[in-house]
Amino acid sequence: MSTEKIIKKQAKDLLRGNWSTVICAILVVVAAVLAIQTLLTAFLCFAGAVDFETGAYNEEKQYVISAGSLAASLLLIFVSPLANGVVKMICNISLYGKADIFDLFYYFRDSALYFKTVFIDFVLYFLFSIISSLVNVYGYAVLFTDSYLDSRFSFDAESFALLAAYIVTVVLLSVVYMLFVHYPLIAYAYDDRQKASKYMFGFIGFSFKHFAKTFKLVLSLLGWIVLSAVFIIPLFYAAPYIAQSGAVSAKWLFRLEENRGVL
Repeated sequence: MSTEKIIKKQAKDLLRGNWSTVICAILVVVAAVLAIQTLLTAFLCFAGAVDFETGAYNEEKQYVISAGSLAASLLLIFVSPLANGVVKMICNISLYGKADIFDLFYYFRDSALYFKTVFIDFVLYFLFSIISSLVNVYGYAVLFTDSYLDSRFSFDAESFALLAAYIVTVVLLSVVYMLFVHYPLIAYAYDDRQKASKYMFGFIGFSFKHFAKTFKLVLSLLGWIVLSAVFIIPLFYAAPYIAQSGAVSAKWLFRLEENRGVL
């Protein structure tokens, strides 16, 4: 049996009896994000920056759009410890075999831990955004062709080139996430006692060293990832399964490298 199959089997076994709790936690995070997006849309419509019926932007109120978007981004950062709480829940399942819904609010339990979490999330988000903008092949293709993909797909060379650029961009963004965000977030969920700088920058070398193992695990889960991207229902099964597989894999890799100070 391959390493990936063993990890996925362990993930399935650990999720028995915990699946519904994890799904509820994920739904809370999704609801928080949707609430912020709804508030942003309502604000822009009320300010006249967006037409309520057509959704068209008012170019004369670009500053309102920018201010609203900045406020929404900051609000997302300040509620981001909820997402860390989901990761904490997944990691606790990996360690103890049991999920607790209150793990979702673990990083809100005191101000020092909360602001440490917000700071780490902000830096990781900023780092991911900067690197992602550099590898955004689809964005470059849109600028070059002055066109973009929409629901009315045209079967011509330009559309296929844009589609290829979009697929390449998704792959590159996934790689950036695996190299700069994945292990820091899981390491922080397993043990939050290290300095913030360790989680922001101390796992980059570790991520590169074990990238092949991480990539093989992702490839083994690709069917569920694609299915979840096309249909919503499989996501309720796949999201906890994929997250738990990643936590189990990280647990064994951290234990192999005792000098990481995790676990």
